Order: sequence, then structure tokens, then C-alpha cells
Amino acid sequence: MSFLSLYRKYRPQKFNDLVGQEHVVQTLVNALKNNRIAHAYLFAGPRGTGKTSTAKVFAMALNCQDDESIEPCGSCITCDNIQKGQSIDVIEIDAASNRGIDEIRELREKVKFYPGEGKYKVYIIDEVHMLTRGAFNALLKTLEEPPENVVFILATTEPHKVISTILSRCQRFDFSLLSAGDIQERLEYICSREEVEYDKEALINLAHNANGGLRDAISLLDQAISYTDGQLTDIQIQKMLGKVQREVLGEFLQFSKNNESAGALKMLNQLIDEGLSVVRFINDLTEYCRQLLLIKECGIDAGIIEFSEEVLISMQRESKLFASSRLLKFIDILAGIDGEIKYSSHSRQILELGIIKMSSHKKDTESLQGLKNKIYELEEKLNNMQGNSAIKSDNKEYKEKKLVNQQVNSKTQNNDDKTVVKDIKNEDELSIDQVRKKWPDILRELKKKDITAHALLIEGKTVAVENSMVNIEFPADKDFHKKNAEQKSDLINRAFSQILNSPCQLQFSLAGGVTSKKKVKTDRKEKDIAGKIARIFDGQIIEVDQKVLEN
Repeated sequence: MSFLSLYRKYRPQKFNDLVGQEHVVQTLVNALKNNRIAHAYLFAGPRGTGKTSTAKVFAMALNCQDDESIEPCGSCITCDNIQKGQSIDVIEIDAASNRGIDEIRELREKVKFYPGEGKYKVYIIDEVHMLTRGAFNALLKTLEEPPENVVFILATTEPHKVISTILSRCQRFDFSLLSAGDIQERLEYICSREEVEYDKEALINLAHNANGGLRDAISLLDQAISYTDGQLTDIQIQKMLGKVQREVLGEFLQFSKNNESAGALKMLNQLIDEGLSVVRFINDLTEYCRQLLLIKECGIDAGIIEFSEEVLISMQRESKLFASSRLLKFIDILAGIDGEIKYSSHSRQILELGIIKMSSHKKDTESLQGLKNKIYELEEKLNNMQGNSAIKSDNKEYKEKKLVNQQVNSKTQNNDDKTVVKDIKNEDELSIDQVRKKWPDILRELKKKDITAHALLIEGKTVAVENSMVNIEFPADKDFHKKNAEQKSDLINRAFSQILNSPCQLQFSLAGGVTSKKKVKTDRKEKDIAGKIARIFDGQIIEVDQKVLEN
């Protein structure tokens, strides 16, 4: 008997055999239960996800001679013929090689004949997007009004190339890529049936390398069984796939972690000399860094990384040797290298430069991001300043000064030495002269941070400073500026504290009954109109100071 490939030998024969497309299976089974069979279906999705297999199982279910079950029996003459591709009622057409209008016209003539064995004639048109425009148009009428005993199943990997008039006449099912776990489970089932010994990691590697396609995974398994002579080990599979072993990747990362670029480059050159491609090394190292990062952040019990417990524990130990920021840096650098080599003929040189970057690690405080983090921390501390007394109680320097003050005051009372008290007190407390001297600097700082706050504060002036409490007074007609300045008091407070180099509090007030000399005289009629509008909208009349706009 001739050899039969595993993907053909283990092709699904029942709905229960279909892997990873539960939403499709559930809909088709319900349609069979309720006798709601559509005349046309479109199965769209990536290669190897079960489109044609699902179509054949559905065709068997439609024509199976066993009426007691929705599942095809697989043993009647009809099912057997469909499985072998010998059924006269299930016609498979490859649109890639039968894409012209003549083939579709021939199909239209055959559609008129009744089924010979079962209840339905089923046309499975694979890669339907390959049909010509004329062929699509020839198929339209048949799809729209086919005989009641005919079902069309169109399969495609590129549904966007199917014309909209065809799409609108079909029930569409989108097949998704399979998860590595689903693929691994199917591979384990096949290995058990074929009596093949395997390591769990070996099948995990095959599942990941299939990129979501079950047919690809089974083909790789077929190849692996031949390569390892039926003994599937993790190391053997990694060699077959050309992947870098985890131990090698771990050793390489240790060189980078310890800033030993010479050791890392020596290892890279050795791997490339042995035949490893630059792209493969980048992909494997990126994936390994990703796995370490996920294990570090989520732990081994999260189920995100699918390896044996022994391997996971080993990787967890290794992940503890790296900071998350360092692993993220590695991944960023590798992603940049991957993007550059696509457009360069010097991939090896680009990789070597990237490895030197990975091995040249500065302390967080020396990096740009570290400086940004420091600035952010300082801003947060300033934002959290809620009161002068609370700030001072947390300020060690202030406590020391206060203690000295108390001692000197006590000493002064005994010795009547008022000069010493005055000198020390002035060192600790702000004076109105200090604030007025720094007022232009404060306004400039505010202008950088918030032009609106600057425009508000420019209308005020410092009238008193007592115990680090700065009183800012606005003219009597600038109530709007005073209220909005209060809303931005945190921002203004930070500017004051920064420029004065001392924590302080702000108090905003209006001059009592003082009318601004800059007040613009307006016509009484205009005042009345403006007043009415302000009352209607519950607003205020605000005068514009040209100097504010100019600043």
C-alpha cells in the first residue's frame, strides 16, 4: 500500500473532528437540525484552517443515508464515496485551474440534473477568487436561483477579491487561525494513533511554527517523524526547524545583560558560521525575550506560555535576572533591527550594531527616560503640596531651622539678643521684597507652562507675604481673573515654589471698592445691551487689556 500523508489520513470526517472553528460548526449543525439549508455558502479564511474539510463534512451530512444523526455516519456508501472523492453528487472544482467562463457555463448545464445518490448536489469551488470577471458574472444567475436540491460552497483565502454581487448571494463564514493549544492537542492525538514518542516541547514548537494553520502543523509533524525516526525530542525539532536552542539564547542574553558585547558578538558569529540566518536569530531571540517578559510579569501559572512545568520553572528563574525595562529594551532594539534589514543588504552588520546597543546599558538615571522619570517624580511631589504646614512638617531642613529658631528665640528672651532672632527668621521666611523681585521670573515661568494662567496673573500684584503665605490682589473689576486664577492655583503655586526655591501658599483677593484706571469707557446704550446679554446667559462682562494680549 502506498504511503498516505498524515494531513490526508487524518482529514476530518465528522463535525467533531473539526478543530478551532466552533462558531462555523455550530451554525451548520443547527441549519441541519432545523432544515434551514442555504443554497450558497462562502468559507473564507487563511490556508490550512479547515475550509475544504468543513465543506466535505457538510456535504456528507447533507447526503448521509443515516437519518438518525446530524453527524455523517462515515460508513454508508454515500459517505464512503465522498471521502474517496468518487461521489457523483459532490463535485470539487479548483477555480485556480478552471477559472474561465466556459467552465462555469458547463457547470450551469450540469446543475440542472438531479442528484444520483443522495439528496443534494454539492459544488465545492476552491479558491473561488481566482475566477475571471466573466466567470463570476456567469455564475451569478445560478447562485441567485439554483435548483432546490443544489448547494454551492465557495472557499477562498482572499474574500476581498470576490465581487460583491457574489458575496451578497452567500452565507459567509470566516475561518480564523487556530491557537497553538488547539494545534498541539490535535498533534498529540495523531502521535498517539501513530504510536510516536514525543516530548511536549517538541509538539509546542511544531504548533507555534505552523502560524495557526493545522494542515501546515500536520505536514511538519510528518516531516519530524521521518527526521527523528519516530522519536520527537525538543532539541531534534529545534534543529529540524533551524531554531536557536533556548539554552543558547539564555547564554547570549547573559552576555548582553553583563554588558559583554565581545562575548555576545563572538557567539553570534559562531552561530552564523554554522548556517543560522540573521532573520531566524532575530525572530528567535525576540520571541525568547517576549516569553521571559510575560513570565516575569504574569508568572508561570497564567497559562500564557505553553511549555512543560520543568521548562517554565527554568525560564522563571532566568526571568528574575532581568529587569522588565531591560527586556523591553532588548525587544525594541530587535524590532528596529528587523525593520532595517528588510531594506538593506548588510543585515549582519546591522545586527552586530544592534547587539552592541543591547550590551551598552546605562543606569536608568543616566538615560533620557530615567531623567524624564525623575522630572515626573518631582512634578508629582510639587502637585501633592496641599498646605504650608504639611509641607514644612515633611521638610527636614525646615524642621532643623525651626528648632534653631526656637533655641535662638529662647536664648534671645534670656539675653535680649533681638538681632540674632531677626537674622535667622529672615533666612526661613519669605519677604514681600523677595516675591516682588522674582515676580517677572514667575510670570515668565507661567507663560512657558500655561499662557492662560500667565494672562490671569499679570492683572494681579503681591500686596503681602506672611509666614510663606503670598497674598495676590486683583483690581476690583477683575473678579473673573481672580476666580480663574484660583482654579489654576496648583499650577501657579508650583511656579512660585520653583522660582522662589521655597514652598509657599497663595491667597487671592480683590481690592476693596477700587475701580481700575484702565477701565474702558463705553456708550451707555452698549452697556445696557451687554448687561442684558450677560444676564440672559448668566455671564459677566470682561474687559480686554491690550497689554495682556501683547504679552
